Amino acid sequence: TVDIVAQIGYSQAETWAARLYGDARPARFEDIPSLPRSGWMPVGTVEFCRAAMAHQGIAEPEPIDYPDALLAWAPYGGHTRCRYGDLPEGWTPENPHGLHAKPVVTKSDPSFWQPDTPFWVSPRHRFGPEWRFYVLHGQILGAGRYDDREDDPNDPLPLNMEVVHAMVDAYQKAGAPAGYGLDVGVSDEDGMT
Repeated sequence: TVDIVAQIGYSQAETWAARLYGDARPARFEDIPSLPRSGWMPVGTVEFCRAAMAHQGIAEPEPIDYPDALLAWAPYGGHTRCRYGDLPEGWTPENPHGLHAKPVVTKSDPSFWQPDTPFWVSPRHRFGPEWRFYVLHGQILGAGRYDDREDDPNDPLPLNMEVVHAMVDAYQKAGAPAGYGLDVGVSDEDGMT
Protein backbone atom coordinates (compact mmCIF):
# COMPACT_ATOMS: atom_id res chain seq x y z
CA THR A 1 0.00 0.00 0.00
CA VAL A 2 0.90 3.65 -0.34
CA ASP A 3 1.06 5.99 2.65
CA ILE A 4 -1.55 8.62 1.76
CA VAL A 5 -2.61 11.75 3.62
CA ALA A 6 -6.10 12.89 2.58
CA GLN A 7 -7.16 16.48 3.22
CA ILE A 8 -10.05 16.75 5.68
CA GLY A 9 -13.10 18.30 4.03
CA TYR A 10 -11.92 17.51 0.51
CA SER A 11 -13.99 15.52 -1.99
CA GLN A 12 -15.49 12.28 -0.67
CA ALA A 13 -14.81 10.48 -3.97
CA GLU A 14 -11.10 11.25 -3.91
CA THR A 15 -10.80 10.38 -0.22
CA TRP A 16 -12.61 7.09 -0.85
CA ALA A 17 -10.24 6.26 -3.73
CA ALA A 18 -7.24 7.10 -1.53
CA ARG A 19 -8.46 4.75 1.19
CA LEU A 20 -9.16 2.02 -1.35
CA TYR A 21 -5.64 2.13 -2.84
CA GLY A 22 -3.58 2.93 0.21
CA ASP A 23 -3.40 3.48 3.92
CA ALA A 24 -5.02 6.93 3.94
CA ARG A 25 -5.14 9.07 7.02
CA PRO A 26 -6.86 12.43 7.38
CA ALA A 27 -5.10 15.77 7.86
CA ARG A 28 -5.87 19.48 7.65
CA PHE A 29 -3.81 22.01 5.76
CA GLU A 30 -2.43 23.25 9.09
CA ASP A 31 -1.18 19.72 9.95
CA ILE A 32 1.30 19.54 7.06
CA PRO A 33 4.29 20.95 9.02
CA SER A 34 3.89 18.19 11.64
CA LEU A 35 3.88 15.37 9.05
CA PRO A 36 6.99 13.38 8.05
CA ARG A 37 9.44 15.07 5.66
CA SER A 38 9.10 12.26 3.10
CA GLY A 39 7.33 9.03 2.21
CA TRP A 40 3.70 10.07 1.79
CA MET A 41 1.38 11.23 -0.98
CA PRO A 42 -1.15 14.05 -0.51
CA VAL A 43 -4.73 13.85 -1.76
CA GLY A 44 -6.54 17.18 -1.67
CA THR A 45 -6.79 20.62 -3.19
CA VAL A 46 -4.07 22.06 -5.40
CA GLU A 47 -2.98 24.26 -2.48
CA PHE A 48 -2.84 21.28 -0.10
CA CYS A 49 -0.77 19.22 -2.56
CA ARG A 50 1.59 22.13 -3.27
CA ALA A 51 2.18 22.68 0.45
CA ALA A 52 2.74 18.94 0.97
CA MET A 53 5.26 18.82 -1.87
CA ALA A 54 7.11 21.88 -0.54
CA HIS A 55 7.19 20.31 2.95
CA GLN A 56 8.73 17.15 1.49
CA GLY A 57 11.21 19.04 -0.70
CA ILE A 58 9.58 17.84 -3.93
CA ALA A 59 9.92 20.21 -6.89
CA GLU A 60 6.57 21.06 -8.42
CA PRO A 61 6.36 19.63 -11.95
CA GLU A 62 5.69 21.80 -14.97
CA PRO A 63 1.97 21.96 -15.76
CA ILE A 64 0.63 19.66 -18.46
CA ASP A 65 -2.75 21.33 -18.84
CA TYR A 66 -3.45 20.61 -22.50
CA PRO A 67 -1.33 17.74 -23.88
CA ASP A 68 -1.00 17.65 -27.66
CA ALA A 69 -2.16 14.01 -27.66
CA LEU A 70 -5.61 15.13 -26.48
CA LEU A 71 -6.17 18.11 -28.79
CA ALA A 72 -8.38 16.03 -31.11
CA TRP A 73 -11.08 16.08 -28.41
CA ALA A 74 -10.74 19.76 -27.46
CA PRO A 75 -13.42 22.19 -28.61
CA TYR A 76 -12.16 24.73 -31.16
CA GLY A 77 -8.84 22.87 -31.41
CA GLY A 78 -7.84 23.50 -27.82
CA HIS A 79 -6.21 26.32 -25.92
CA THR A 80 -3.34 28.50 -27.09
CA ARG A 81 -0.81 30.40 -25.03
CA CYS A 82 -0.90 34.15 -24.70
CA ARG A 83 -0.06 36.78 -22.10
CA TYR A 84 -2.52 38.30 -19.65
CA GLY A 85 -1.89 41.68 -21.28
CA ASP A 86 -3.04 40.24 -24.65
CA LEU A 87 -6.54 39.45 -23.37
CA PRO A 88 -9.31 41.90 -24.34
CA GLU A 89 -9.44 45.04 -22.21
CA GLY A 90 -11.74 44.43 -19.25
CA TRP A 91 -11.42 40.63 -19.37
CA THR A 92 -11.97 38.97 -15.99
CA PRO A 93 -13.13 35.47 -15.06
CA GLU A 94 -16.50 37.06 -14.21
CA ASN A 95 -16.58 39.08 -17.47
CA PRO A 96 -14.91 36.68 -19.92
CA HIS A 97 -15.73 38.43 -23.24
CA GLY A 98 -16.52 35.04 -24.83
CA LEU A 99 -13.16 33.52 -23.83
CA HIS A 100 -12.04 30.79 -21.49
CA ALA A 101 -8.73 31.99 -20.11
CA LYS A 102 -6.67 30.96 -17.12
CA PRO A 103 -3.09 31.42 -15.99
CA VAL A 104 -0.64 28.68 -16.95
CA VAL A 105 0.38 28.48 -13.28
CA THR A 106 -2.59 26.63 -11.79
CA LYS A 107 -4.61 28.53 -9.20
CA SER A 108 -2.43 31.64 -9.55
CA ASP A 109 -3.91 34.46 -7.47
CA PRO A 110 -5.17 37.36 -9.63
CA SER A 111 -3.19 39.81 -7.49
CA PHE A 112 -0.03 38.30 -9.06
CA TRP A 113 -1.17 38.65 -12.68
CA GLN A 114 1.07 41.02 -14.65
CA PRO A 115 0.82 41.92 -18.37
CA ASP A 116 3.43 39.24 -19.20
CA THR A 117 1.83 36.47 -17.06
CA PRO A 118 1.37 33.40 -19.35
CA PHE A 119 -2.26 32.39 -19.92
CA TRP A 120 -4.14 29.64 -21.71
CA VAL A 121 -6.99 30.96 -23.87
CA SER A 122 -9.69 29.57 -26.16
CA PRO A 123 -13.17 30.57 -27.27
CA ARG A 124 -15.65 29.94 -24.45
CA HIS A 125 -17.49 26.61 -24.69
CA ARG A 126 -20.45 25.60 -22.51
CA PHE A 127 -20.11 22.25 -20.78
CA GLY A 128 -22.78 20.27 -18.99
CA PRO A 129 -21.68 17.28 -16.88
CA GLU A 130 -17.96 17.25 -16.00
CA TRP A 131 -15.84 14.50 -14.45
CA ARG A 132 -12.29 14.10 -13.18
CA PHE A 133 -10.76 10.71 -13.94
CA TYR A 134 -7.82 9.38 -11.94
CA VAL A 135 -5.42 7.43 -14.13
CA LEU A 136 -2.41 5.33 -13.12
CA HIS A 137 -0.23 3.62 -15.75
CA GLY A 138 -2.99 3.97 -18.35
CA GLN A 139 -5.72 2.48 -16.15
CA ILE A 140 -8.67 4.51 -14.85
CA LEU A 141 -8.77 3.97 -11.08
CA GLY A 142 -11.76 6.15 -10.35
CA ALA A 143 -13.76 9.21 -11.27
CA GLY A 144 -15.71 11.94 -9.56
CA ARG A 145 -18.28 14.31 -11.03
CA TYR A 146 -17.47 17.94 -10.21
CA ASP A 147 -19.96 20.14 -12.10
CA ASP A 148 -22.82 21.97 -10.38
CA ARG A 149 -25.60 19.87 -11.87
CA GLU A 150 -27.43 17.06 -10.15
CA ASP A 151 -25.86 13.62 -10.67
CA ASP A 152 -28.73 12.30 -12.79
CA PRO A 153 -28.23 8.90 -14.50
CA ASN A 154 -30.78 10.05 -17.11
CA ASP A 155 -28.89 13.26 -17.91
CA PRO A 156 -29.69 14.16 -21.53
CA LEU A 157 -25.94 14.66 -22.03
CA PRO A 158 -24.46 11.21 -21.33
CA LEU A 159 -20.71 10.71 -20.94
CA ASN A 160 -19.27 8.49 -23.66
CA MET A 161 -16.81 6.19 -21.87
CA GLU A 162 -15.48 4.88 -25.19
CA VAL A 163 -14.22 8.40 -25.87
CA VAL A 164 -12.68 8.64 -22.38
CA HIS A 165 -10.83 5.34 -22.92
CA ALA A 166 -9.66 6.57 -26.33
CA MET A 167 -8.28 9.71 -24.66
CA VAL A 168 -6.42 7.69 -22.04
CA ASP A 169 -5.03 5.31 -24.67
CA ALA A 170 -3.88 8.17 -26.93
CA TYR A 171 -2.19 9.95 -24.03
CA GLN A 172 -0.56 6.74 -22.85
CA LYS A 173 0.89 6.11 -26.32
CA ALA A 174 2.21 9.70 -26.38
CA GLY A 175 4.11 9.28 -23.11
CA ALA A 176 1.68 10.23 -20.35
CA PRO A 177 3.05 10.54 -16.82
CA ALA A 178 2.63 7.52 -14.53
CA GLY A 179 -0.33 9.11 -12.77
CA TYR A 180 -2.58 12.04 -13.63
CA GLY A 181 -6.06 13.51 -13.42
CA LEU A 182 -8.03 13.91 -16.65
CA ASP A 183 -10.92 16.38 -16.66
CA VAL A 184 -13.60 15.46 -19.20
CA GLY A 185 -16.85 17.22 -19.98
CA VAL A 186 -19.90 16.74 -22.17
CA SER A 187 -20.62 19.73 -24.38
CA ASP A 188 -23.87 21.62 -23.82
CA GLU A 189 -23.44 22.85 -27.38
CA ASP A 190 -23.14 19.61 -29.35
CA GLY A 191 -23.42 16.74 -26.82
CA MET A 192 -19.92 15.46 -27.57
CA THR A 193 -17.66 14.07 -24.83
